[in-house]
Amino acid sequence: MLTTASFLWSLLPLALGSPIIPRENINDSPLRFGVIAARSASPIHLSSVNASGQAFWIGKDTAIYCPLQPPLECPSGNQTVFQVAGGGASLDNVVPGGQQIYVAPNGKLSYTIAHSSYIPPGSALQTFNATSGTINENIGRLTFEGLGGSGFVACPSRKSKGKWVGPYQVFVGVKALSDKDVPSGCKKDCLGFSALTAPYTGEPAWQYT
Repeated sequence: MLTTASFLWSLLPLALGSPIIPRENINDSPLRFGVIAARSASPIHLSSVNASGQAFWIGKDTAIYCPLQPPLECPSGNQTVFQVAGGGASLDNVVPGGQQIYVAPNGKLSYTIAHSSYIPPGSALQTFNATSGTINENIGRLTFEGLGGSGFVACPSRKSKGKWVGPYQVFVGVKALSDKDVPSGCKKDCLGFSALTAPYTGEPAWQYT
């Protein structure tokens, strides 16, 4: 697992992402970025946001898969990389059809299964926005404004010694988010955070699982 420090310093300065359509349909290679959570004096501060199990997490490894066998080689990408353009978002990979990012009606930040375009009814695909920045200027951020959203929140998923702790599942603070939707059963356990963007220039993954 990539450490927080190595991820942060390998990706700065910060920049914005680009098209959401599959890579094979893009004439100009887009700028791509990872996301880092910022919440001072919290256990999630400066931790990467990773894709796993069609959800996004802080404190879980990125889950990837490649079906290729030697002599064919899988791409070397093993980090969670976002693309944003025109209000939509996707994961950066090479699997045919790509994998789109969406917000479920209950606020769960999610992505489609490879080779499937199914998205639950009532989900939001638009109103994502990514801004750029440099280490000496404004820090880049990823935001979402749909479904009455009020920013990203990280919700603890495991109980240890009477306290709810990580890994933390990522949601958007939509109007419909309720206690039953979050792992702990109480949305007050969730931590709001800023989603900072940081550019990625390595190879993509084949697909996320």
